[in-house]
Amino acid sequence: MFDFPAFIQYVYHISAFVGFGQIWIIYAFAFSEETRFLIYIAYLLIGLANIIFVNAYINARDKKIFWTTAFLCSVTIPFLLISFSAASYYVNRVAISLPLLPLISPEAIMAILAICAIVLAISLLLPSFSPKFNGSSVPKKNREVKRNK
Repeated sequence: MFDFPAFIQYVYHISAFVGFGQIWIIYAFAFSEETRFLIYIAYLLIGLANIIFVNAYINARDKKIFWTTAFLCSVTIPFLLISFSAASYYVNRVAISLPLLPLISPEAIMAILAICAIVLAISLLLPSFSPKFNGSSVPKKNREVKRNK
């Protein structure tokens, strides 16, 4: 699906090893609850930044707004919403000495996901109905073949 340069592929491999090392270090050393939470949040933010980078890469590579919108509505927004909701519910429910985060109501989460699903469906169906979006970035030209008689 993605044709990342070789350098970026190595960055993904290294980040996978760092994630495994993070899990091992937290298991081996007994950190406090706050420290473990902050380490997990830092790694979560790196993962979310990666998703946003992939979304920007799709936009820069294809220059097609409907593919970028489809990825934004199917992956980026739901992951950001679920990550923020999980972090805020954890901080507000567990007795740790971190500042409270605002809670998002389940109705708002469902409304945002429904809007994302509608925009995703429109962005995927629009190119098939409109002759302006023919699926290729280079417009086709009508060529006339002249025959010598």
